[in-house]
Amino acid sequence: MSEQQKILEMIEKGQITASEGMELLEALNLAKEAESVQKVETLTTVRGNYKFLKITVKSDDNSVNVNVNIPLRLLTTISEIADKMTTMVPADARREMEAKGIDISSIDFAKIIEEIINGTLDDPNIIDVEAWDESHKAMIKVRVYVD
Repeated sequence: MSEQQKILEMIEKGQITASEGMELLEALNLAKEAESVQKVETLTTVRGNYKFLKITVKSDDNSVNVNVNIPLRLLTTISEIADKMTTMVPADARREMEAKGIDISSIDFAKIIEEIINGTLDDPNIIDVEAWDESHKAMIKVRVYVD
């Protein structure tokens, strides 16, 4: 017997008033709606099955082409030092990035690595950067993503 039928029987037997029964039916419908919303949210949350962290560096004139593929299993080790990653970027590069409005000290690398490992990263594209290389007169494109 469904909950709705039980409520109607309680009204019929005089155990509750019609008004109380209506309140119970409305509460039951709200609970069912919340449950269906939760199911939809669960179904739409896609867990990524990533295998590699990939870094590509390419230039328009092909003077620079780099492809790095890091197995995600290695990230568990990297996550232990993630909070120190900003110190690994050379000071002059950090200053140049900050001058262009990029503050890498505000990036939570440990959280990004955790989301990659758990497969809960919202977007597989982590970083996309384009910069002009004056010495080669070419656009350099850096992309960090998971695949």
